[in-house]
Amino acid sequence: MSPISLIVVATWFALGSLILLFAALDVDAAFRLYYSNIMQMLSSVLSAVLCYRTMADFPGGSPMRKVWGFLGSGMLAWGIGAALFSSYPLLNDGAETPYPYYSDIGYLSLVPLVVIALLLMKNALGVSAPLWGKLVSVLLFAGAMVISVMANWNGVLGEGIVLPLVSICYIFFDPILLAITMQVASALYGGVVGKAWWYVLAGLVLYFIANQTYTYLVFTKQYATGSPIDALWVFGFGMIAIAAMMTHTLFKGAR
Repeated sequence: MSPISLIVVATWFALGSLILLFAALDVDAAFRLYYSNIMQMLSSVLSAVLCYRTMADFPGGSPMRKVWGFLGSGMLAWGIGAALFSSYPLLNDGAETPYPYYSDIGYLSLVPLVVIALLLMKNALGVSAPLWGKLVSVLLFAGAMVISVMANWNGVLGEGIVLPLVSICYIFFDPILLAITMQVASALYGGVVGKAWWYVLAGLVLYFIANQTYTYLVFTKQYATGSPIDALWVFGFGMIAIAAMMTHTLFKGAR
């Protein structure tokens, strides 16, 4: 990556780390709420912008253009969800955003968009996951399913239609996303291109941990915006941004 990219990454993770610091110092809850919401929204949108920039590096007919376009759209969808999430406290005197909320439409939209990007990537390069990659992806899926069920089960048993539906989506969507990402990353293992996709995998693992921990804490009434887990979303999108910047630098160097 270029020196400017390294500065961007360092600043990104430093600002994300302030969420942890503010929580440790027990800074004013309202300040932490707004700071965390802003950082989550900015990190996802900036990640989308960097993915779109990488998309623009490829010629119009390149399948990789679609790969980065769908990946960027997934990040943008989450960012729109974060904007909706952030708007609730602004419109309701600083009150916590309820769960589920309209923001979950954007959050859940990330998964199909990123899955499409991963499948396009796999088909474009004509690669298949090695046996070890398939085994790890199965184990990752199984472990993620266990965690997802534990975190969302109270929602599945909840009243009405919306809460159980959203909970079921989170139970299945995140493990599927992790398993497919693992397969693609293992298929590209050892190559220069593959290195970037391991950062995507790392980012999605952080995203998964943040999602499931958030849900568990909401159901156990222990969550407040500005909690340390919020930093995991910022760091996760930062990892995906690193992948986009690495690919951008690689493509520029090859031309």
